[in-house]
Amino acid sequence: MPSRLLATLARRLFPDEAEGAAFLNGLQNPAPEQRAVIWTGHPDSAWIQAHAVPPPPETSGWPWPDWLSPVPPGFRPGQDPLHEAGAFYSLDLSSVWAASPLLSLKPPPQPRVLDVCAAPGGKSIFASRALAPGLLLSNEIIGKRLGILRHNLSRCGIRQAFTQRLDPADLAAKLPESFDVVLVDAPCSGQSLLTKGIENPGCFHPTVVQHNARRQRRILAEAARTVGPGGHLLYTTCTFAPEENEKVIAWFLQRSPGFRPVEVPHLEFWRTRLHEIPAYRLFPQQGIGAGGFACLLQRNDFGRATAEIPPPLLDYPVP
Repeated sequence: MPSRLLATLARRLFPDEAEGAAFLNGLQNPAPEQRAVIWTGHPDSAWIQAHAVPPPPETSGWPWPDWLSPVPPGFRPGQDPLHEAGAFYSLDLSSVWAASPLLSLKPPPQPRVLDVCAAPGGKSIFASRALAPGLLLSNEIIGKRLGILRHNLSRCGIRQAFTQRLDPADLAAKLPESFDVVLVDAPCSGQSLLTKGIENPGCFHPTVVQHNARRQRRILAEAARTVGPGGHLLYTTCTFAPEENEKVIAWFLQRSPGFRPVEVPHLEFWRTRLHEIPAYRLFPQQGIGAGGFACLLQRNDFGRATAEIPPPLLDYPVP
């Protein structure tokens, strides 16, 4: 039986009782995890022929690039020798879904990209392939996670990549209006982790949700200060609570008239029904991953160049 808090969340998300029941079943009886690999160089055709599968039918309208290969449910590509050699990075399909708005962007050549909460590195590596940045700054404030991030970026041979360990407020103060694309894969209550068999006690409790929402609002507001004129800001989570998703975006837009939400046509099927903002939700019962939330924002003003990046902020290149 679902907990009282989980059942309450299901009713908030799904007015239709059958849809709510499917959501609860997807959380409590998850399907085998589905993953994909990001090829860091030229895709290995023999490996793809042996292991890759067509994209899920639900994603047929996505702009699937040739450097992204889905693999069968339950397959663990991270145990493959090519993974250790840096030929690819493995991530779950929910993460691919959440990062996919980057595929719809048309940034300037060699854009500057900032990943504010970057560890373990999947979104940074996805951005490197999707956007071909001239500079990628991957930030992680937690020391242990920073080491994992640097290892993954180095193993995968990500070029023009640098790391930092700064609070979002310090990033905003040191790097105002400096990036064409900024990623905020925000720390959250992680409710979707249950579908991966990961215990996450308290993730549905209002105190936990509100604590995360306060932190997310602060991170998003500070990250927005680093976005250059006309630049984009992608906000994502791996949780379901509206307080950490639509309500964070609504709070931000109310206080940030210089930004607007951007529609992502290939995600229209997943458009949220909880708010008029064009934001997107993935649920575990939809068959392509644990679930998550994504909203793409754009800074309105155009015509000015992004600010220069102070050299000390690039003191930690990825080898």
